[in-house]
Amino acid sequence: MEERHYQIIGLLGFIIAGLVFIAVGINFGDTLTIVGSVIWVISCMIWMVPFLKPKKQ
Repeated sequence: MEERHYQIIGLLGFIIAGLVFIAVGINFGDTLTIVGSVIWVISCMIWMVPFLKPKKQ
């Protein structure tokens, strides 16, 4: 597997963890946890964009 695939898998793990923290924040009514987790997930998605673009030949 290429390094790029490992990086994408790692970022997907970070996104899943962020979604779990959003659920925990909602469950406990913790606004700070929700806001921080949403920022985390959005940042990971932005970070993933260059990995999902096709490689230039």
